[in-house]
Order: sequence, then structure tokens, then C-alpha cells
Amino acid sequence: MTEDFMQSPEFQALIKEYLEYLSSTLPAVKISLSDGLYQEVYKFAHNIKGTGTSYGFPNLTQLGTDICGLINAKEMEELEKHLDEIESIIQDAIS
Repeated sequence: MTEDFMQSPEFQALIKEYLEYLSSTLPAVKISLSDGLYQEVYKFAHNIKGTGTSYGFPNLTQLGTDICGLINAKEMEELEKHLDEIESIIQDAIS
């Protein structure tokens, strides 16, 4: 993508929609985590793993990759911290 396109009002509107979607979805993902529904957390993480960089957020892509890896390795201790990092990135970008 060209820098001009990434700064266009149309692309900025898409980014806003993406962030709003993630922000509205994250509370349910956190509940899924607390309920031990790791497949739901995995689906969310896999989604941002595949989309974060496209919207200009390679850090979200990396966190999605990390979460998927942790779940696959059955290492659930760090998941909440990673979800909190995602939430912080979203809030920083929205504000």
C-alpha cells in the first residue's frame, strides 16, 4: 500500500471501523478467557494475526501470533497480559 492511500480518508475510516470492532469484541474475549473457552480466544487472536498489519498495526499481528502460539502450547498464564496489551494498543489508537 502506498503512504498516500494509508493516509486517505477512506482508509482512515476503515481503520476506525477495525479498531471499533476489536474494541467491542474484546470484552467477550476476556470473558471467554476467564471461562476457559480458549478456542474463542484463539479465534480472536487468529483474526488479528491475519489483519493487524494490513491496518497498520504490526504489533497487533505479533500479539495475535503470540496468543495463538501460547494456546497451542497450552501455556495460558500470559494470555490475559497479552489481551491487556491489545486493549492498550486499541485505546491509544482510538484516542
